[in-house]
Amino acid sequence: MLTAVAPDTEERVRRILSGHDLLFVHDLGAAEAALAQGGIALVVVGARIDESRMFDLLGYIRRHAEHMKIPIVAAIIAPTTMSAETVTGLAHTTKIFGASVFINLNDFLDDETQNTRLRIIVDALLLPASVIPEVAEKLKPGP
Repeated sequence: MLTAVAPDTEERVRRILSGHDLLFVHDLGAAEAALAQGGIALVVVGARIDESRMFDLLGYIRRHAEHMKIPIVAAIIAPTTMSAETVTGLAHTTKIFGASVFINLNDFLDDETQNTRLRIIVDALLLPASVIPEVAEKLKPGP
C-alpha cells in the first residue's frame, strides 16, 4: 500500500493502517517512482503531500492505464482544522480527480476505535467492486 503523506502525519497513518505493508513517500517524484515499480494495491494520498501536490498525484495515477484501477483514499491529515467550505471543496475535487473515497481525518479521534473504523473503510476498497456498496452502507456513522 502506497502512502503519500506529509512526514508529520506518518505515525497517524501507521496507527490507522496497522497490519498493512506500507510504503511511505513524502513527495510526488517518489510516489510516481513507487507506482512505476508496480505491485501497488491501494494509494493513500494526503492533501499536504509535497507542498499540497495531492491533485498532481491523483492526475498522474488516473492518466496512466496501468494505474487506473488502483483504489485511492484521498485524505485531509492536517494539524489544524480547515473551514467547512475548504473541506467540501477538497472532497468534491478529489472525486473529480478520481479518488475512490475522501476522508477528513480531523473528523475522527486518534484512538483505537476510530482508527479501526478507518481501517475497515480502507480494507473495503481492497474487496471486489461488487461488494463495496453493501460494505459502505454498513459503515455509515450511527448515533
